[in-house]
Amino acid sequence: MQVKRQQYLAKNTALFALNSIGTKLITFLLVPLYTVAFTTEEYGTIDLISVITTIFIPIITLNIGEAVMRFALDEETDDNHIMSIALFFAGFSLLIGTSVIFILSYFPAITINKIVIYMYCVSQGVYQTFSCNLRGQEKLFAYACGNILNTFLTAALNILFLIVLKVGINGYFYSYIISFTVSSIYCFCKGNVINAVKNYYLDKKLLLSMVKYSIVLVPNSLMWWIMNSLDHIMITSMLGAAANGIYAISYKLPSILSALSTVFNQAWSYSAIHENKSKDREEFNNNMYEKLVSFQLLITVLLLVVLKPFLKIYVQPEYYDAWKYAPYLLVGNFFLTMGTFLSTFYTVYKDSKGFLFSGMVGAFTNIILNKLLIPLFGIQGAAVATCISYIAVFIYRVLDTKKYMDIHVFKPNYVIGYLFLIGTAYTLLFQTNTSQVLFLTEVGMIVLLNRKIIIDFVKLIKTIARK
Repeated sequence: MQVKRQQYLAKNTALFALNSIGTKLITFLLVPLYTVAFTTEEYGTIDLISVITTIFIPIITLNIGEAVMRFALDEETDDNHIMSIALFFAGFSLLIGTSVIFILSYFPAITINKIVIYMYCVSQGVYQTFSCNLRGQEKLFAYACGNILNTFLTAALNILFLIVLKVGINGYFYSYIISFTVSSIYCFCKGNVINAVKNYYLDKKLLLSMVKYSIVLVPNSLMWWIMNSLDHIMITSMLGAAANGIYAISYKLPSILSALSTVFNQAWSYSAIHENKSKDREEFNNNMYEKLVSFQLLITVLLLVVLKPFLKIYVQPEYYDAWKYAPYLLVGNFFLTMGTFLSTFYTVYKDSKGFLFSGMVGAFTNIILNKLLIPLFGIQGAAVATCISYIAVFIYRVLDTKKYMDIHVFKPNYVIGYLFLIGTAYTLLFQTNTSQVLFLTEVGMIVLLNRKIIIDFVKLIKTIARK
């Protein structure tokens, strides 16, 4: 039983890793190209547009992709009925998406063609819906291939439009529109959506159930947008687009941590749903949490160690100051990962309100702290605000999910690890010899605390090598 569980989780984790590592790596490697092709102000403008459009997409699609994925995982579901509803909302998004053009007229700083941004939003929304259908059918290899196809196309078209044709900011968005469109066609074919077209039937009872689940996720998306994106807008308005360009770069190393956690948590959601009725599910969940804590602590501290030397060679000199803000974002992403693990119980029990209320806690914390800290500390204040808001979400979910499962998140060795991680990130910001010795000591303590997972990993590598 235990072996089958681990094999199922390992298989899904490997498939999501295939998807995420390939896509994130290519995206990560494109950043030096962007820092060459765009000034800090231009890159800040691109980031601002991306931030604003992030909230449009769940609104125009009503987050129906999340409902498609979750309802398809239930037993005795009719995929054609689910995708008929998805197709209905795909058409709906094409219509309501035109509101993007009107809303963007209130942002004079955005001078590029508003129709381009409309096409960017709609194409991404449709792609998300069709790719979620593949996840719901557990066609995870096809899902991974779709994302890799999307990323490869984006990379190739970025090089074409930015380096060869030198189209500028418009070219950046053209590449995404084309890649989302082509990838949507791929997911449409792999997900057998043509069957839903041929046998189209709008099940009103199912539609209401799916909308009831997904509509709560729209304000939840707004809350997460506030946590992840409002600081970009406030930095742009208070400090300028160039400052936002530097801040956007500071997110790149934390995005590695985010990618790794996404891989595990996406795979874990399938295991959590399948294991919901098992007698030892609490022990199983706590065991997984322990492994995740150790792994994420080690990865986070490794990124802190390589942060400064890596950015020296990764970006142009005018972007190097981003290292000063990344430590806070790395710590915040660590707690976000642990909170995301806990939020799996919301998915299992279809508790979309849990997502919403935890998101509200983080969003309000973020708004208040950004308002207070950015005028005092500039970009540093925004990074601190984001970090604390992620921690607030984590604490809320610890308390709220006890009604479903008691995860022992405050075991003494966990708390010591949390505190050492925060101390390591803070110490890195100082440039004295004493602080560097202290930094290395803290790193060593985190490695020592989590030596068990390192030993297990070494044993695994040896076993694979012998075979």
